[in-house]
Amino acid sequence: MKKFYLLYTLLFLTTISFSQQLAPTGGGEFVFEKTECISTTERLHVKSVLQENTQKLKNEGKLTINKNAIVYFDWPLQKTADLEFNSYYAISNYVDQDASGSLRDYDCGMRTYDGHNGIDIYTWPFDWYMYENDLVEVIAAAPGTIIGKNDGEYDQRCSWANGLIANYVIIQHSDGSRAFYWHMKNGSITTKNIGESVVTGEYLGVLASSGYSTGPHLHFEVRDNNGNVIEPFQGTCNNLNNQSWWLSQQPYRKPTLNAILTHNDAPAMGCPAVNESPNFSTCFAPGDTVYTALYFRDQLFGEMTNLRLRRPDNSLFYSWTFNSNNTYDSSYWYWYWFLPSNGPFGLWTFEADYNGETFIHEFTYLNGDASPNMWTGPAIGNWHQNASYWSLGHIPTDCDYVIIPSGYEVTVQSGNTANCYALEVRTNADFNVMPGAEFHAIVGSD
Repeated sequence: MKKFYLLYTLLFLTTISFSQQLAPTGGGEFVFEKTECISTTERLHVKSVLQENTQKLKNEGKLTINKNAIVYFDWPLQKTADLEFNSYYAISNYVDQDASGSLRDYDCGMRTYDGHNGIDIYTWPFDWYMYENDLVEVIAAAPGTIIGKNDGEYDQRCSWANGLIANYVIIQHSDGSRAFYWHMKNGSITTKNIGESVVTGEYLGVLASSGYSTGPHLHFEVRDNNGNVIEPFQGTCNNLNNQSWWLSQQPYRKPTLNAILTHNDAPAMGCPAVNESPNFSTCFAPGDTVYTALYFRDQLFGEMTNLRLRRPDNSLFYSWTFNSNNTYDSSYWYWYWFLPSNGPFGLWTFEADYNGETFIHEFTYLNGDASPNMWTGPAIGNWHQNASYWSLGHIPTDCDYVIIPSGYEVTVQSGNTANCYALEVRTNADFNVMPGAEFHAIVGSD
């Protein structure tokens, strides 16, 4: 799934304290290319593997079919507790319903590509950030038996090449239908073996970009017990099956504010991960540029978002409105600000009213003379000794510092926590971490 970026550069308007319509200074539409993500070669290979596996399982009595059974799906993805975004995905493609070469999805729209046999669900925003930190997991949408799986394949694909195989899991359900979970992360695939059962919601792997893929996404494909393609979503133009296969079918368009964030520079999307620059920040000082940003899924034409910046005393610094000028599968918009050099300093809020909900993102504005919530280690109780190191665990905000006493040396080791960004060891022997980060500080005498 190749990505395209449409950038809008507009004049920055002077900060004033009354509400008006304010165009974004940057952002735009984020589009996944609508082209094949599973090659014919890969399909033939997998078909051969499944024939061998299922015959063996049948001979062992581990695979039975009840054609009268009814299968319904839960959503096949979940975000981990470490991901603080409101939501984490968008949909680029549904099953193509038109065999004549034209494009038509189940709702009579064109969110598909010619011959597409599944649903493509991509992580949004910052797909490579989520990939790197294992923040979105693929889970079983329905109970069944594992009849195929593959692991060990390269998972940072941004372009196609012949002969590529994905990391995948394939599950057969009680009625004989099958669900294909494609493009997962190398080394993340479930340790369960062929022939073992899974339950709804059980972990299968981590979403990535392995195989014939150009970006992190899940290709979720369903086939009935005769091998025919199923579109789990039911709609006017679904010619493949006459009912929904979802326990609770979500609407064709589901307008969602996936994330409300602040950055210290304009966010940059890219592929692979090294070219993506989220520039996340929740801590600013005089002279810094504050970028306030919104990330939408299924933003509709004409939708209004009311936005505000509030000072630490909750008074209004600035308010404005933003109206969507089109309908997008996914989109992002940002505005940049220079806060008053004389403050007020403390905890500011960026607020957005969208679709009847209010979303709040907090950030800290410091004067540079001191930092809040100072801890002194290693004697203070916040520290915990574990084997050869002392651990402070989770730091509340990226504006909190830990001061190491003179006469000690410190080595910072980041843990596996998703929100752990650049741990900075400073010349005065302190360091800071981003919100929710986990670290270990090895402290020893000189």
